[in-house]
Amino acid sequence: MIHPLASLLSFAVLAFASDIVRAEAQPAHPMRIVSLNMCIDPVLVELVPHDRIAALSHYARDPQRSTISHIAQHLPITYETAEEVVALRPDLVLTSRHSAIATRNALKRVGIRFELLDVPDTIAGSLEQVRQVAQMLGAEREGEAMVARIEAALNAARLPAGEEPFTGAIYQPGGLSAGADTVIGQLMQLTGVENIAARYGVKTYRPLPLEVLVSSPPDVLLVGETSPGAPMQTERIVRHRALRALESQMTLEVLPARLLYCAGPTMIEAVATLTRAREHVRSAGRDRGTL
Repeated sequence: MIHPLASLLSFAVLAFASDIVRAEAQPAHPMRIVSLNMCIDPVLVELVPHDRIAALSHYARDPQRSTISHIAQHLPITYETAEEVVALRPDLVLTSRHSAIATRNALKRVGIRFELLDVPDTIAGSLEQVRQVAQMLGAEREGEAMVARIEAALNAARLPAGEEPFTGAIYQPGGLSAGADTVIGQLMQLTGVENIAARYGVKTYRPLPLEVLVSSPPDVLLVGETSPGAPMQTERIVRHRALRALESQMTLEVLPARLLYCAGPTMIEAVATLTRAREHVRSAGRDRGTL
């Protein structure tokens, strides 16, 4: 149970910060921005000068989840509590529907602007979100440059005319796979990877039984990274001996989890990984005499 005095002090901090926020003139564009959204972190660090970033989400520093962990080490982070976010006196908080409701309610009470941003499930939706965020930040030119860079990477990664697609599946710790109704699923299709998970009813993110891979191995298996020592069975499954026994029949390619769940500029690294996998499959096929 929260002590009444602690609740009173917390309320006092929020009320004091609220008075400061309301008393200050609001700039034309937000100059102190907080991101509580792991997928918006990489967009934010590219769209605005870093001195406008009051804080990123704490996930931004995790190399297992974030593509900008090396940048985030030098930027402030927040653990999403109402007190710390309000104390940062942001002009804008970029959050998501998965963020703490208590924090969002506190921001609403003290009059701090926040925007709820969903996780897009299509490439087109992701590009539209980049433009949406850029407009919020007054960084439309930078947003269009980012969209152009992403589109150029996607076009360069498309399966060349005349080449046949090949089969593949994502296999992350716990056997988690991704279906066609995801951004990574669309990127697989774009680069020529026929996602076999769709054959087994996987539309978004669901485990794919090991038996499926053993009985009908795809041309490439996009496996997740494991932690040092891989102590958990859920992690060790991506290095299961049954999969290692199939290495002569399929190509194993590492696809880090940090490339799976967020889109935006993360798609550039994701399609680069898929393109490398395509080249490795072609090379392995030539070595086996199957092309």
